[in-house]
Amino acid sequence: MSRYLSLPVCIVVAAMLVGWSAAPATAQGFKWWQNERFQRELVLSTEQASRLEEIYQAAGPAMRTHKSALDRLQNELSAMVVDGRADDVAAAELITRVEAARGELGKTRALMLYRMRRVLTSDQNAKLKVLFDEHERSKRGHTRPK
Repeated sequence: MSRYLSLPVCIVVAAMLVGWSAAPATAQGFKWWQNERFQRELVLSTEQASRLEEIYQAAGPAMRTHKSALDRLQNELSAMVVDGRADDVAAAELITRVEAARGELGKTRALMLYRMRRVLTSDQNAKLKVLFDEHERSKRGHTRPK
């Protein structure tokens, strides 16, 4: 068995990768620490809210850089799939680069979230999970067809 993926397998994998959005980059678009309900229910202090914003802003440049790199690599991969003339080795290497870029973006986001969670007390973290679950349920509820 070859240590590289066959071209048909690469094409299927590449198509799946290109189709996935980079959720880590956009998932933190909701600034919950600035939301009145979240602030009230978490009993978030002004100092905590300021610190959370600082962490978010500090992570921004790296998040944008990683997202840009991921987008560029995904576009390359998409073009490679459409062209269909790349060999298995080239396809596997580009897929590896796409996944590495996705990993860097995810790692940066996870570190930002870790730092944010450290600003909160254990009670606030527990309540934040409940609030996020409710927030997600309400978003899903609004997107369902009637």
